[in-house]
Amino acid sequence: MNDERSAEPAGRRMPAQATAAPLGGLDARVTVRRGQFVLDVEVRVTPGETVAVLGRSGAGKSTLLRALAGLLPIDAGHITLADQVLDDPAARRFVPSERRPVGVVFQDYLLFPHLRARDNVAFGLRARLGQRRRQARHQAQDWLDQFGIGELADRRPAALSGGQGQRVALARALATQPGLLLLDEPLSALDTVTRQEVRTFLLGLLPTLSAPVLIVTHDPTDAEVLADRTIAIEAGHLADLAETA
Repeated sequence: MNDERSAEPAGRRMPAQATAAPLGGLDARVTVRRGQFVLDVEVRVTPGETVAVLGRSGAGKSTLLRALAGLLPIDAGHITLADQVLDDPAARRFVPSERRPVGVVFQDYLLFPHLRARDNVAFGLRARLGQRRRQARHQAQDWLDQFGIGELADRRPAALSGGQGQRVALARALATQPGLLLLDEPLSALDTVTRQEVRTFLLGLLPTLSAPVLIVTHDPTDAEVLADRTIAIEAGHLADLAETA
């Protein structure tokens, strides 16, 4: 682990959630064929570990993330999280994305434009955990408070800055306390100042999480600062990091 990540986050407390997903590592062998392109990689992430996935555009990073999230079925291999098989073509086992204990933050956040920040966060609590509206909104407010944007709870996404929108997306992903967190280029859509702000925020947040975390990025700086370990994908296969420099 690099020195920056070992720093203790100041006063960070995550809201309690009784129905959190069981904690355990990610063990995946992902083979996906799309025309002439073949992604064939193995990924293992232990609980509480953050792994960065580096690679050029078209290397297969986003394909890997989509497969882990359940948005794309694999053609061979397996995806296991906390001893639960999420995808195994040989066993005809496939758990759809909405039933996977996986939180995803996409590059463009994908917040619901018609919902206020509080209700964006509450959505997962209601849809995945079946909470009543009042309970979900109360807990969503708690998450926004912990992320330092509680006063923005009544704003819609169009009225949020890039950094604020990213925090709302993170709060929404973490509110259900998933067994795996996937971050897809979490900083690439931000300007320089906001990028540093959100990077610092993630630097304090990620070490507090018990679930495995996978960050897809093309930026070696983000990987170095935020991750415990880095892997690289080149043309659909794991590569030596020196090959992607």
